[in-house]
Amino acid sequence: MSAEPGGPRPAARFPEDLVALQQRWTRIFNWLAGAPAASGGHELRMELLRLSLRLDSHPHWATTEAGWSRKARNKLQRYASAAPGGEEQLVSLCVGGRIVAVPPGEAASRRGDG
Repeated sequence: MSAEPGGPRPAARFPEDLVALQQRWTRIFNWLAGAPAASGGHELRMELLRLSLRLDSHPHWATTEAGWSRKARNKLQRYASAAPGGEEQLVSLCVGGRIVAVPPGEAASRRGDG
């Protein structure tokens, strides 16, 4: 895959609508991870399920040689977080008997706590 002349970003590998779905999924997941007992949580968890179904059944996966896979979904997640409007998915950990949500870079150092 070649980089565009203006910078190191590779050509898009995922359809824009699929990237937007993944970004919405990540935003909702992160919000729930940071405030799991907040009001409206049930509706947002149901929205996560709906988005998961839409992500997993998107027509894009039928156009790839390998189809849908956990590895391909992880690639989509990384691509969507790096795309404009994207954000990294938080990691939920049990630290000292409490569930905490931290950025991926902090997860390794926090796993040893408690």
